[in-house]
Amino acid sequence: METKEKLKNLAEEAVSLIKEFDEVDILSEDLFNKINIKENGRAIAVDDVFEGKAEYPLTKISSVFDICMRGWGPDPAGFYDALEEAKFDLKDSITKFSKDEFKKYAGDLAYAEYRCEAIYERLKEIEEEAEKIGA
Repeated sequence: METKEKLKNLAEEAVSLIKEFDEVDILSEDLFNKINIKENGRAIAVDDVFEGKAEYPLTKISSVFDICMRGWGPDPAGFYDALEEAKFDLKDSITKFSKDEFKKYAGDLAYAEYRCEAIYERLKEIEEEAEKIGA
């Protein structure tokens, strides 16, 4: 497979993962209005709800989630803060939801924690793969 095709495939996977993260993360509103592949897969443009339009090289694509997943400076990671708060409030939620609603919400929280971390890690791997093929 030639370099351009490999880059395009990695970029398509990255876009798919970013969209999935946005969908799986039940703790915040949708983060992105638009996500587009640019420069034959060498970059991805996003229209972030909070930051506006930005372009990320494929070799730095995980940085789309750096602040929410890892925090910045003294600021904690927003994703994990929201997750811990939701877990703490879970015991109070049992009286607010029906049994089925509670089970779904608790399950969605657990799934979001592990799946969002896996997506973030895969985006880091995509960066390494893109670097190796010269993106």
